[in-house]
Amino acid sequence: MTGQIGQNRLQQIKPQLELLEQQLTAMQPLLRQMHLLSSNAVSAAARAGSEGDAFRVLTQSIQELGQGINQDCQQAQSWLTGILQTDNWDEAEQLLKKLALSLSDMPQSVKKGEYLAICCAVEAAHASEHGGSFDAVATMLKQLVEDCRHQVTQQQECLERLLTAN
Repeated sequence: MTGQIGQNRLQQIKPQLELLEQQLTAMQPLLRQMHLLSSNAVSAAARAGSEGDAFRVLTQSIQELGQGINQDCQQAQSWLTGILQTDNWDEAEQLLKKLALSLSDMPQSVKKGEYLAICCAVEAAHASEHGGSFDAVATMLKQLVEDCRHQVTQQQECLERLLTAN
């Protein structure tokens, strides 16, 4: 589909693309906070010695997960930019498929983050001397993961509308 019909289709989906772009951009501060908090938690857990070993491993996993989600977001934003800049519907359709693929793992990644945050809370409850600080970190990580889940849910809904409008 090329020409005027393709340009009309692109104009029809442009508002949804822009909304999805805003949603991906809104995740960046959450992911930066998650990275900073988990980095600090890894350091604090290491200083706690053997009492912090399990907590350190969990927070490292959250840190790595956040980095993976960030990479997926950056890749998705790249595909979105390509779609918004093209005037060729066939090219936009291919980029839209790549966009959907780059966002497909995010819900599962967030579920993993929720699980890891819960495990952090359990480890914090078992820690004696450092339990209070571990618990505070676990609570903040859980909230950040919840905020990410909310953003990913909105992204998935927006993507679904894009794909069904296609």
